[in-house]
Amino acid sequence: ACGKTNLAMTTPTLPGCKVQCVGDDIAWMRFNDKGELRGINPEGGFFGVAPGTNYQTNPNAMASFQKNSIFTNVAETLDGDYYWEGLEGEVKEGTAIKTWLGENAAVGHLTSGPASHPNARFTCPASQCPIIHPRWEDPEGVPISAIIFGGRRPKGVPLVFEAKSWEHGVMIGACVKSETTAAAEFKGKKIMHDP
Repeated sequence: ACGKTNLAMTTPTLPGCKVQCVGDDIAWMRFNDKGELRGINPEGGFFGVAPGTNYQTNPNAMASFQKNSIFTNVAETLDGDYYWEGLEGEVKEGTAIKTWLGENAAVGHLTSGPASHPNARFTCPASQCPIIHPRWEDPEGVPISAIIFGGRRPKGVPLVFEAKSWEHGVMIGACVKSETTAAAEFKGKKIMHDP
């Protein structure tokens, strides 16, 4: 839980830029007979952290899981819809919900604790993503021209920096550290080396 899904489904704001998603987690990469680096997604869908996901933070994820999807440890509205922290601006205050622990509550008026678990998840088919690459299932893969490493590091490292070469990039990727989240078994904010 360090922003992989949000990064994979970025909506660019720079004129002329386009983002197409192949996957949000694992990539299998290899060089083809022409020496081109190609990548495939061995998974069939997305498995993202629900709390904090909304139409402002990740509209492509929201569009991806509107059908054929599974939610775990989220709150549920009386009409069977999902709810979690971060949807307050999109679900009417006072809407009756059942929390992930089965408690009756209302949006904006929780009784004890959060409506959803901090590591509540959604999973949905990748084919439902509005920016899925048209060749995302091609066994030849899609061309790789850049590799972006992400992590949760609120201080101490630059937000963005570029490797000097492929070799330098491999070294940087092997050294990436990230702050633990609700997805890890650790308590508190600990910097962890987990390439």
